[in-house]
Amino acid sequence: MLFPRLVPLLMSLIYFGATSASAQLSKDSIEAAQAYSAKRGGIGFIVNEDGQVRFERYAKGHSAEEPIHIYSGTKSFFGALAVIAEKEGFLSLDEKVAETLPEWRDDPRKSTITIRELLDFTSGLETGFEEIYGRSTADKLTLSLGLEAKNDPGDSFIYGPSHLQVFCEVMRRKLKRKGLTYEAYLNRKLIEPLGIGISQWRADSHGNVIPSAGMYLSGRHWMTFGEMVCRGGEWNGKQIVPADELSKCFKPTAINPAFGLCFWVNSYCTRPDAREMDVEETLEIEPLPEDWSRACLSKQAPPDLICSLGSNFQRLYIVPSMGLVIVHQGKKGAQGFRDAEFLPILFKDAARPAPAAEPEVTERKVKPLFPKGFGSLFGKDEDSDGQ
Repeated sequence: MLFPRLVPLLMSLIYFGATSASAQLSKDSIEAAQAYSAKRGGIGFIVNEDGQVRFERYAKGHSAEEPIHIYSGTKSFFGALAVIAEKEGFLSLDEKVAETLPEWRDDPRKSTITIRELLDFTSGLETGFEEIYGRSTADKLTLSLGLEAKNDPGDSFIYGPSHLQVFCEVMRRKLKRKGLTYEAYLNRKLIEPLGIGISQWRADSHGNVIPSAGMYLSGRHWMTFGEMVCRGGEWNGKQIVPADELSKCFKPTAINPAFGLCFWVNSYCTRPDAREMDVEETLEIEPLPEDWSRACLSKQAPPDLICSLGSNFQRLYIVPSMGLVIVHQGKKGAQGFRDAEFLPILFKDAARPAPAAEPEVTERKVKPLFPKGFGSLFGKDEDSDGQ
């Protein structure tokens, strides 16, 4: 078992040479961050340092036990599940998806897409927002296989539910041999070992849960997932996810240095040419921008900050070098919350280690971005989710 403070040495981000101390965030900074959140529709805020809840506050009648729709915070669970599946021999991240999906073998683009490219959103597939989040009676896993590959794999970052829908169709076919569904596999490998409860899933009419944005969790249960990640995959004395496998989730690509395998990362923030991009704001732009070059979440937050991010300001921030896990819950329809504003407030005067190395990235070919014709990306039903 790995000691929690060694986790950053396994992550392909920024390596740190110092260990954390308790109470690294100042009381004033936490209170200021809470005030910022409250003015922008924040309904829940938890700060956990070194496994201890230091601050927890709810607003507008919300409570610790209340399940909240975490939207695209769901994605990170499937990133972690993918590396577990690779460790167990169900798949290889670098295998061609068409090895499992014969429907794709004759398509010049789809036939070359790898599982890794599905999980880091560089597969080239169109977003699938309307098809996946819109109201229909379709089996949306099967439906996703017909989505078009707009670009060659590895050439662009396209955010949307298409990638994880296809990934879960791959999982469905692989796990069928074992008599498992991908939901059951998720429960067996992550949800049950962590002792957390998913109170509700958004699913299609065939009962297939939506892997990109389907979970409802309480803030405390989402925090538990974050603590496991912060500890390098360990929870209650058991290695839930092998640390070296989990580290693959935090290795960004050259196409988007702020995104790994279903987790957002901040590792590019130390570069002189880094630019802060507000993810939630950017993903509301139509047509959806594809230029994520030099992106980071906040230049003033730690470089090893990891984020699981969902619509309406649902955030799970994890800083392994500080033993820090933060949950932020927002109210549907709220406006004005910005990671690049919130994080500098929170980390003002924080005692934190200094970076000792540059981040490693997964190389990708880079071509001119912004292909035309991406209009009307977001589903029209009231629960549709762009993040």
